[in-house]
Order: sequence, then structure tokens, then C-alpha cells
Amino acid sequence: MKKYLLFLLFASTIIFGQAKEFPLKNEDFSQIVLNKQIYFEGEISKESPFKLKFENIVKNPDKPNMYFVSGLTEVEGNQAKFLGEMIFTEKYDVRDSPDKMLVFGDFNLIENKSGEHSGIFKGKFRMQINKDLKPLNENFSTITFKGKWKNYTGNLDFDVWWANYTPTNISKIIFK
Repeated sequence: MKKYLLFLLFASTIIFGQAKEFPLKNEDFSQIVLNKQIYFEGEISKESPFKLKFENIVKNPDKPNMYFVSGLTEVEGNQAKFLGEMIFTEKYDVRDSPDKMLVFGDFNLIENKSGEHSGIFKGKFRMQINKDLKPLNENFSTITFKGKWKNYTGNLDFDVWWANYTPTNISKIIFK
């Protein structure tokens, strides 16, 4: 029985302990995510318009699939600066579009503490871009973020999304 348990422990360590390496870690997505420093737009709490602008993006030299980001959020005229990270995790080819790909990842953005309406964003992002990282028409790509926002005091917790285009139905966008 001990040998069996040790084998299961060893096997689970191999299977679950190794993270899949991001295949495009040597590419630079900074300019795509900057979105020409134009605000992304979306919603927070299904009723309030939300804006976010990335002002600075730096690739982590020690972890090439991670980017340090900073910028501004805006809800109903209230602005807050944020710092955070984006971690690129997966890449897929787009069926019926051999020149395009989907790139997925996770984000964590921390707003400066400035009262009850500042907090932390966590969630997933999805990008559809050309494989050669050249612009799609006028835009570099379509980028969508979806997650949760929770204020520092813990009494507010909302769903949030934002994108650099207007999705017709955010609930139908697939995130990995």
C-alpha cells in the first residue's frame, strides 16, 4: 500500500507539478496590449460603464510570459492608478483562419488605495491576433478581459469586463 501511495504522489507531481510552457514566450506583446494607449471600455457590476488604459508594459526578464503593467481605471468619473501583471498561458490556432491565433492568460491589477471604491482586479484575458503580430486592419487585435473586482474593505465584489472593441454578448466569449 505504501508503494502504491508513493507512486500516486510521484505521478501526480509529474502531471500537476509541471506547468505548460507558453510557446510564444520569446515574442513581445507589449505594443498590442498598450492598444495605442486608447482606453478599453466595458462594464463593472452589469450597470456602470468602466474604462481602463494601460500606460506602461514591461516584459519580465526572468519570466518571459509575464508582463508588469500600469495604468488608469475610470468608473463614473473617478480615476485610480493601478499596477499589476499579465501572465500569458496558452496559444491556439483559429479554425478557418490560418493566419490568426488566440492567446489566453491571467491578470491581476491592484489599484492605489484611495477609499471604498479602489481594489483589486483578477481574471482572464483573451487576444485574437495575427500570427505574425502585425495589425488586424487598423487594430492590432481584439483583446477582452473578464474577471472580478473586490474593494480593499471587502464589502464590494463585482463582475467586470473590458475590451478594445464592443462585444455583442460578453457571456459568449470563451476564456481559458
